[in-house]
Amino acid sequence: MTFKVIIVGGGPVGLYMAHAFERANIDYVILEQQDTVLNISGQLLFTWPQTVRLFDQIGLLADLENVALGIHYKKRLFGDNGQVTTTSNFWDAMQDNHGYPFLPLLRSELVKILHTHLKGRDSNICVNSRVTDIKPHATGVHVHLADSSVVQGSIVIGADGVHSRTRQIMDSLAAQHALNPARLANKPMVSTFYGIFGRASNLELGIEPEVFFESRGGGPEGGAVVQCLATKEIVQFVTLKPLPGGPTSERSPRYTDEEMDAYAASLADVAVCPGVKFGDVWQKVERGSTRMLNQEEGFLDNWFFDRIVLVGDAVHKSTSVNGLGMTCGLHSGAVLANELHSLLSSLSAGDKEEEPLTEDLEAAFKRYQEDRKGEVKPIWNGGHAMIREVVKKGWVSWFWDRFVLPWCDMETFAKGLLVSVLLVRQGQILRFVPFEGRGGRVPWARKVVV
Repeated sequence: MTFKVIIVGGGPVGLYMAHAFERANIDYVILEQQDTVLNISGQLLFTWPQTVRLFDQIGLLADLENVALGIHYKKRLFGDNGQVTTTSNFWDAMQDNHGYPFLPLLRSELVKILHTHLKGRDSNICVNSRVTDIKPHATGVHVHLADSSVVQGSIVIGADGVHSRTRQIMDSLAAQHALNPARLANKPMVSTFYGIFGRASNLELGIEPEVFFESRGGGPEGGAVVQCLATKEIVQFVTLKPLPGGPTSERSPRYTDEEMDAYAASLADVAVCPGVKFGDVWQKVERGSTRMLNQEEGFLDNWFFDRIVLVGDAVHKSTSVNGLGMTCGLHSGAVLANELHSLLSSLSAGDKEEEPLTEDLEAAFKRYQEDRKGEVKPIWNGGHAMIREVVKKGWVSWFWDRFVLPWCDMETFAKGLLVSVLLVRQGQILRFVPFEGRGGRVPWARKVVV
C-alpha cells in the first residue's frame, strides 16, 4: 500500500498539513466530523510574521493580506478607568525586523483560503466523518467512523483540537500497552478562564481603528482582560476572566444567550479603550458571530504512540491572551511534515520504494516531539503566566503597569529586538519546498537549503 496519512480534523492546522503533504507528494485524507470545514467563526487569529512566512511558502500570502485587518499600534490600559499605560508600534517593528507583517485574520477567512487553494479539496476531504476508534497494526492503521465505515492508511495525525478524540483513543491504547489504567483517567486540559469571542459594529462606538487595545484588571471576581481590534466598521474582541467555580477539566458547556448577557453585564463598566466601555460594545454586538466558551490550558508529555501522532491544540493548548496558539500548532505541523518527508525520502533512495516500519515512524515522531517541546514549552509557560498577570487586581499589578512596564517592556525594547531574536526568527520552514521569501533586519534562523 502506498504511504497514506489520515489527518483527523479540518481546521487550520489540518488543512496546512494537507498543503505540506501535497508538496511532499504524500497521499493524505482529512476526516472532519462536521458537515463542512468552512464555518462562520468570528474568532480573530493573530498570525505572527514567522507564520505568515509559512503561508507565503505555500503561496497564500497575497490572499491573506487581502482579508487581514489592519494593525499598527498596541495600547495597554487600566480596565477600571481607561487610562492608557503603554503605547507601542510593536507590529510595525516586527515587519521591519522580518519582512513580514502581523496579519490579524478571521478564522473563517483563513480556513476558506486554505481550503480554496488545496488541490485535493474535493477528493481528499471527508466531512461528516466522526472517528470512533483507531486500530494500528504492523503495516498501517484502520480508522473506524460513526457510520461504520473504515478508512485505511499508514498513520494517523490527530489535528482535532483541544477535545481530541484521537488523543483519547491514543491514550487508551498506550494505557493498555503499558498495563496502566490510571492513564485513562487523565484529563490533560484544564479550564481556569472563560470568555467571549465576538464582533460588534464600530460605526457609532468610534474605537480607534488599527490599534490593538488590551484592557487589564477591570471587572469583578479577580479582574478581567479585554482585547480588541477595530476597523472603521467593526470591532473584534475577546474577553477573559477566571471561572467563578475555579479550574475544571470538564468540557466547556454550551452557554446560553442569557448566560452570555449576564457575563457581559459583569464587565459592562470595564473600559476597552479611552471613552468606551464594554457595555457600549455589547449593545452593538453581532449575535451570530459571537460565542462564549471556557479556554483550556494543557501541555502533554506524550505526543505519539505506535502509528498515531498528535499536533496543535491536541497536545499544547494555551488561552488566547498571547495570540500564539495557532502559530505554535502550524509550526509543529511543519516539523512533523519535515520528519515524514525525510523518512520517506530515505526509504525511496534506491530502486525499490520501501514502506516505513512502525519503529521508523516512532523514531521520527520522537524527533518531532523533542524538537517542538523545546520550542513550545517556554511559549506555553509564558502564556500561562501572562493570563494570570493581566487579570490581577491589586496595588502590585497597578504599580507594575503604571510605573515599571512603560520602561522595561520586552515588546518595545530596541524595536522588539528581543522578541525577534528569541521567538520570531526561530520560526520553522518546510525544508523540502524551494523558497527564499522576505527578510528584514533580523535574519531567519532556518532557511531552505537548495
